[in-house]
Amino acid sequence: MWYNLKMHEGLPNTFEEGPESIPTPEEVQSVFEQLLGEEKYENGRELEDEQGLYLREIIVPGEDGNTEYAYMRKGRYPEGQASDTAIHVTFFDKDGTAVGGHSVAKYVEGEWKLHHTD
Repeated sequence: MWYNLKMHEGLPNTFEEGPESIPTPEEVQSVFEQLLGEEKYENGRELEDEQGLYLREIIVPGEDGNTEYAYMRKGRYPEGQASDTAIHVTFFDKDGTAVGGHSVAKYVEGEWKLHHTD
């Protein structure tokens, strides 16, 4: 018996699934404000492509080390890739070494879902 097998051309690209809602820079800023409250912060990188904002970083200085919040839109970029549009927090020690972090917000079907860690 002979079987005709179709060869699969690799795994599906979960980073490029067609059009989806993209948050505006104002929406991203609003989420940062909800996460930070009254904390003072410094602006880090802010990068855009033809679809708009894809990376935004803010830094909260601390005497024991900085805290960085980073928004990245779903996709592949020179700075990295993201399987979801989300904001992550990374904690750094005094020497600038990352010592922990996690996701704090995710953009799902046009709405931000904040992850409460308390």
